[in-house]
Amino acid sequence: MNAMNKSLASSALFLSALALAACTPVETKTSLLTPANQVRSAGPGDIVMNFQSRRSLPNIVGKADLFGRTTDAGQMTVRYLGTRGTQAVFERSDVTVESNATTMSETPLIFPNTTNTNVNGSIGGTPVSATATSTSFQYIPPRGSSQYATAARPIQIALSEGQSVKVEGRTLRVIRVSPTSVDYRIE
Repeated sequence: MNAMNKSLASSALFLSALALAACTPVETKTSLLTPANQVRSAGPGDIVMNFQSRRSLPNIVGKADLFGRTTDAGQMTVRYLGTRGTQAVFERSDVTVESNATTMSETPLIFPNTTNTNVNGSIGGTPVSATATSTSFQYIPPRGSSQYATAARPIQIALSEGQSVKVEGRTLRVIRVSPTSVDYRIE
C-alpha cells in the first residue's frame, strides 16, 4: 500500500469515527451530589439528598455534542422538615430547566485575518523588494441561550425508623428518628 492510499485509509477511518461519535443521542444524566453509603444526621430544614441533572448539548444534526458539553437540566432535593410523632417527614422538590442551548449557540467564532504588505524601493541604486505577512484574529462571542425553570409541586414523605424510599434510583433509609433530628443513610 503506498503512502497516498494509507493517507486516504486513515482519513476515511477518522471521518467514520467522527461520524459515529456525532450519532450519539442527546441524553439527560442525573448525579447524586450528596455523599452516600454513610450514616448522616440532619436537623429540620437540612437537605439530605441533592441531585443535579445535565443534558447533552445538541449539535447541528440533533445529536449529542462531540466534545461532551452539557447544559443544566434541573435538580431534585429531599429536605428533612422535622418529625411527626415517630416519623421523619421529608419533602421532595423537583426543578426542571428547559433550554434552547445548542453547540452553535454556545460556541464562539474565530476568524483569522491575514495581511500581506509589499515594500519596493532602492538602496544606493539597488532595487529592493520585501513582503511582510501579519495575522490577526477576530473573535465573535457565542450568542448564548435562554433557560427557564419549572418547579413541580413538592411531595411529602413520612418514614419511620427502618423504613426506606427510592429516589432517582437511590435508597434513602431512616436509621433513627429523634424529636429534633434524623439519622439516615443513602444507598
